[in-house]
Amino acid sequence: MKPSRFSLTFYILSALSMLLVLTWLLLSLISFKTAENDLLAQNADEARVLASSIMLLLPRPVVPPEPGSATFRYIENLRKHQRFEGLLVVDRVGQPLYTVSVRGGADATLLEVMHSGHGTFLVSPDGSTGRSYQPVIEQGKVVGGVRVTVSLASAQERLKSSRHFFIAYFVLDFLLLLILGSFLLSRSVVQPIRKLLGATRRITAGDLGVTVQIQGSTEVAELSDAFNTMTIALRGKRVEVEEKVASLKWTNKELVEARNETVRSEKMASVGLLAAGMAHEIGTPLAAIMGYSALLAEDLAADPEKSDYLRRIEEESRRIDRIVRGLLDYARPKRVQWEEVDIRPLLDKVVELLADQGVLKHLDVSVEVEEGLATVHADPHQVEQLLINLIVNARDAMPQGGKLWLKGSRAGSEVVIEVVDSGEGMPPELLSKVFDPFFTTKEPGKGTGLGLAIAARIAESCGGRLDVQSELGKGSRFTLSLPASEKAGTRG
Repeated sequence: MKPSRFSLTFYILSALSMLLVLTWLLLSLISFKTAENDLLAQNADEARVLASSIMLLLPRPVVPPEPGSATFRYIENLRKHQRFEGLLVVDRVGQPLYTVSVRGGADATLLEVMHSGHGTFLVSPDGSTGRSYQPVIEQGKVVGGVRVTVSLASAQERLKSSRHFFIAYFVLDFLLLLILGSFLLSRSVVQPIRKLLGATRRITAGDLGVTVQIQGSTEVAELSDAFNTMTIALRGKRVEVEEKVASLKWTNKELVEARNETVRSEKMASVGLLAAGMAHEIGTPLAAIMGYSALLAEDLAADPEKSDYLRRIEEESRRIDRIVRGLLDYARPKRVQWEEVDIRPLLDKVVELLADQGVLKHLDVSVEVEEGLATVHADPHQVEQLLINLIVNARDAMPQGGKLWLKGSRAGSEVVIEVVDSGEGMPPELLSKVFDPFFTTKEPGKGTGLGLAIAARIAESCGGRLDVQSELGKGSRFTLSLPASEKAGTRG
């Protein structure tokens, strides 16, 4: 059995009526208060002007005006004014000097005004009269006081008329809301909702929809039920599709990773075979060239021109020899000699070694290692060679000098070593190639393109990985991640 509900028109009109009542009450309160303040301010200004006029007409020193004087006639004319209620003039000690339609002397407020030297305006508790208090000042000293009492009856009448006007306006507005609101809601809301209700039931097996929970009229409740019925059928299909899409995304990700790993493995295998073959075929004739050039250098030492030619032959031969040795290091990495390696001493050793060789000249080197950083189980000589390659690469990126940071920290189960420089950086399209053999951004003859490739190979042989982040013009960050030693744990 469905619970009984009111119609949508009733709910909306009730809400609008409550909103109208609240708005009217707030508007009335603000308007009445504003009007009352304005009227009181106006009367206060008038009473202040009246008191100021009387003060200007009073003789000095302050004494009662003589009968027949201009001041006396002016005050007597005030009696005929319908808003004038009374006047009290006192001397500096509060003794009455002149009164009109009042009894008694100075009250506490008048004495306070004379003491402070600042006038004020006060309304009586019943709101019927207002009193303006003003000090009489002569040569910077208070010599008396004036209290003018005025009637506020006209102001109260105006406020009463305003209240009647607002009440009439509200009653008219409320009736218009009930009559026109019922007609407009029936045509613009209720009937369209009923038509939409019939349409939604035809698409219960439908395409898209949302679950709605609406508490209100009968029409809205029925519409909510229809939409909920439709979404029940959609929910199962949507969950099924989302699961299949997630499965496809995961499968595609695995395929991409597998493909990249396969391509990389094939590339490294091809380079390794090529490196081994080239090293074997080039090494023997290269050794002969270097040997014969050394012999010729002794015989032609007296000929500067030919000696220069032989020197260049030796330099280029040594360059070829470095490339061959690099190929051999890349093709056949040295056997790992596992040891417990402490990061801080290792970084200090590498910095000291390169500083003695002048590699770090013009560079500001900073070594930052967390206290108690865990050791790593790796080959210290290979990790040292890896760091040297990264630091030399960073030095080459800062030909005019710069800042070099060497950092060591813990990230989960790994120890992270970072080599950060403030050099030239690299564009995003080159980051995927920096660890490829023979890839270099240096000028021809100034790099073999094997330093970072060998560093990445060493990182893998130690069970870690080498990553790079760089932004053109803002430097580069190479990150070496190695498994933390389980035996050593964290150092205290």
